Amino acid sequence: MRSFAATRSFLLAFALAAVGALGAAPSQPTVVTTDGPIAGFHRDGVTQFRGIPYAAPPVAELRWQPPQPHAKWTTVLDAVAFGDTCVQNQPGLFAKPSLTENCLYLNVYTPDNYATKPEHRGVLVWFYGGAMTAGESDDYDGTKLAKQGDTVVITVNFRVGFLGYFAQPALDAEGHDFGNYGIMDEQFALKWIQRNVAKFGGDPKRVTIFGQSGGATAVMSNLVSPKSAGLFQRLINESGTHITAMPLPAAEAKGDALVAKAGCTQAPDVMKCMRALTPLQILSLGLPTPNFLVRDGHIITGDPYEQFQTGKFNHVPIITGLVADEQAFFLPEIAGGPPVPLTVADFNDFVNSYGAEYAAGINSVYPLQSYASPSLADIAVAEGSKACIARTFDREWSQYVPVFSYMFDDENTPSYFPPVSYPTRAFHTSELEFLFPLFRGGQGTAHRLSAAQEHLSDQMVAYWTTFARTGNPNNPAAPHWQPYTAKTDNVLVLIEPKPHMTYGYGAQTYPNNMRNACDFWDKIPLTGVRG
Repeated sequence: MRSFAATRSFLLAFALAAVGALGAAPSQPTVVTTDGPIAGFHRDGVTQFRGIPYAAPPVAELRWQPPQPHAKWTTVLDAVAFGDTCVQNQPGLFAKPSLTENCLYLNVYTPDNYATKPEHRGVLVWFYGGAMTAGESDDYDGTKLAKQGDTVVITVNFRVGFLGYFAQPALDAEGHDFGNYGIMDEQFALKWIQRNVAKFGGDPKRVTIFGQSGGATAVMSNLVSPKSAGLFQRLINESGTHITAMPLPAAEAKGDALVAKAGCTQAPDVMKCMRALTPLQILSLGLPTPNFLVRDGHIITGDPYEQFQTGKFNHVPIITGLVADEQAFFLPEIAGGPPVPLTVADFNDFVNSYGAEYAAGINSVYPLQSYASPSLADIAVAEGSKACIARTFDREWSQYVPVFSYMFDDENTPSYFPPVSYPTRAFHTSELEFLFPLFRGGQGTAHRLSAAQEHLSDQMVAYWTTFARTGNPNNPAAPHWQPYTAKTDNVLVLIEPKPHMTYGYGAQTYPNNMRNACDFWDKIPLTGVRG
C-alpha cells in the first residue's frame, strides 16, 4: 500500500534550490493546485499530470467514510506516475486486481498550450467501467481527445465493490453520508475539478461527465443525485442500461451478511472490527460483490427509473448510446466462464432468465434456428433487450433535455481478447478503442485501428469534444447529428465510411438477424436481467 507521506515520490524536491520556489525542473510544466504544486510532463503535444491525489487516502478509520480533503503540500509533487488502483479482485476485463485502498487519484491530459483561452475549452471527466466492482483510470489514454479536440480530459479513480457500496446499521448510524462511497468519490473529484480545472486550461462551466458500462451507471447516478447538481453541464452515457438503487433495508441486510461472514457481529464495536480487516480478508469472504446503488435518501434519493420518467434529474444535454453487439463481451468464453461455445441448453436458460412467462415470445421473435450458433442467438436477444431499454431512456430524457442518441456498429473492431468461437463484431467496450488509443481492457492485447477506423475515430472524437465545449456534438468534421425525438425515433449509426442517421429505431432490423422489436420488449419490466 502506498502512503502519500512516506512513499509518494517527490523526485523534483532535489531541484528546489536550482530552479526556484516551486521546485519544478525548467522543462516540466507546473501547476499550483488548491492543495499544492504539481509537475507533469509533455508528450506528443499533450501535457499530462498523473496520479494527483484529490482526497485523503480512505484507509484505517476513513474506510467507509465519505472522502475527506487531502493534506496540503508545499513541495512540488512529481505527477508523472499513475496512482494505485482501488481494491478489487476480478478477472481483468476492466482492470488488474488490487489490494490498495490508497487509490483516490486522478489524471489530467491537456493540450500543451493549456495556459491559453481556458474560457473556451471543454472538460471531459471519465468514470471507468467495471460493473461497479472493478476498474482503473490509467487504462484510458486521453491524449487523442485532448490534442485533437482541444479539450481537457480527466480520468478518475473511485472506490468499487465492498469498499465502494456498503450499508450496515452500525455504519449508517455513525452520523455521516453512507452507502454510496464510489459516487461520493466521484462528486468529491468533481468539486476538485471545479476548483482547479481552469489552471489546466479548462472551463469549469463546460464540464462533461462520461463513462461506459459501470462508468455509465456512474454518470447516470450523478444525473439523478441532487448532490451532483451544478458539478457538470453535459453527460455522455456509453452502453448504460443498468442502474439499480436498492432500498436501504435490503442493502443493510446484505451488509449484515458481510459482517456476519467476517465474524464481527458480536464485536463490541462492529465497525472497528470491520475496519481492522485487510482488503484481502474482505475479498476472501466469498459473498457476491455489490453492484448496486444504495437508496440512502441523501446521495441517491429515489428509484432512478422513476426519476427519469418524472424529470427529477439534473437537466443537462445528453449523448447516449450502445454498441451493436453488446452481449459478445459477456459470453462465458470471454467473461471468465467455461471456455466453450454456448449450447442450446445455455441459450434456453438465458431466455428463461427474463421470466418463464416471456420465453415463448422471445423464442418467437428470435428463433434459434435463424442463427448460426446459440452464441449469436444469445447476442441478438440481449441486444434487442438493451436497445429497447436505451430507447426508453431516450424517450424519457428527451422530454426534458436535448438528447443525441447513437449506435456504434463497426463490426471489424479488433478484439483485445484471445480468439473465441463466434464473431465479436461491435462488442461491449469496442467503441472505447476509437476514443482512447490502444484501449485493451486492463489486461488484454492492444491492436491498432485500420485507416478507415481511424477516420471514424476522428469523427467520434470531434462529436464528443464539440459536445463538451458547446453542449451540441455537431461540427464541420462529421455528418449532422439530429437530436432525438420520440416521433422520429432517430439514432446516429457510428459506422464506416461515415456515420448516418437511422429512423424508427424501436423496430429496427439489422444484418445477422439482429432486431430491436421494442413493441415486444417494452412489455417486459425494467428489472432483473433487463436492467
